[in-house]
Amino acid sequence: MREVLPVEFSEKLMDLENLEMAKKRDHKIMITDEAIERVPFIQYKEIPKEEYPIIQMLAKKVLQLSKEENGSNEVAITYSMGNPKDKREMDQCFGVDFGDDHSADPMRDSYSYHLICGSKDCVVISLHNHPSLSKISLVDVRFFLEHSTIKLLTVITNLGNIYYLVKTKKYDKGKAIDIFNEAVSVNNKAMGLKALQHASEYFLKHCYKAGIVYEDK
Repeated sequence: MREVLPVEFSEKLMDLENLEMAKKRDHKIMITDEAIERVPFIQYKEIPKEEYPIIQMLAKKVLQLSKEENGSNEVAITYSMGNPKDKREMDQCFGVDFGDDHSADPMRDSYSYHLICGSKDCVVISLHNHPSLSKISLVDVRFFLEHSTIKLLTVITNLGNIYYLVKTKKYDKGKAIDIFNEAVSVNNKAMGLKALQHASEYFLKHCYKAGIVYEDK
């Protein structure tokens, strides 16, 4: 069953998706083979080291699928570290959602939905690309906070750069939502593209207070 968030969390964000669409439609960078090869190998904090090569492979897969099958638009991949090892070694050990130029929704894909809503622990990894090269957005943050099973959220730009959020053992969801709401409130409820960007930057700067690691590579 999907988790229900406090009303005050969502009421401040009624126009958030529309603002994100406008922002992301500014420009789209087409993915190249060089960009796919450029995706870095990252030693993700709070993630077991045996998962590092798998996550790199999946990040490259996001760009590959976007380039070859989705016009360099958004693609979301969902993967669970909680799957048995033999399943993780299979070619299709993850869910995929093909989005458009401004969004992708893992919850539309049945297997991704199963991993996010059916996992008992915080073991899910969510990856998607940003065609306009933007960093982690407020919509991304809200999705990350909404689902307690998502451990790592990774954004790959169409040039192969990576930004990520990961929940640590000290993660405090209530505090994270407070910081999110602060980010929106101090930027005039994020009712404009500049305010939206500043609100996102505010959250990323302060999220460590809630036990969340943010890094860009």
